[in-house]
Amino acid sequence: MNITRQIRRSAVSLAIAGALLVLIGSAQAASTKPGLSKAEYRALLLRSQALNHEYGLGSSAKPAGMSAAEYRVLKVRSEALNRQYGLGGSAERQPQAATVVADARFGWGEFGLGAAAMLGLVLLTSGLVVGGRYGRRIPRASTS
Repeated sequence: MNITRQIRRSAVSLAIAGALLVLIGSAQAASTKPGLSKAEYRALLLRSQALNHEYGLGSSAKPAGMSAAEYRVLKVRSEALNRQYGLGGSAERQPQAATVVADARFGWGEFGLGAAAMLGLVLLTSGLVVGGRYGRRIPRASTS
């Protein structure tokens, strides 16, 4: 087998592997919930469902698996939060300045995505360099 073909085949294999790593990393990062614990995510989901019902956006009257008393408590809490933060029709109240709270946990999903992207970039670049270096050589006939 010609050495140029072998190097080209290796470079293509490395580039395909790098592209697959990048795609897998981005798919895993997209499926994670950014910075929310299970309880926080559930609370956000329940509040969103209650607001959808309040404004007629959802298809069900109350979230599945929730009793009427629990739903009433959630609705009262949501209305109180809306009043506290000036949401939902109170035009005379000035909006509060947003407070940003930094999350102390390390984002492993984002780290994995960055590492996979960097590995793919290194593999692609090295494949292009190797293919460009050895792909243009013209075999010379031996004179002996």
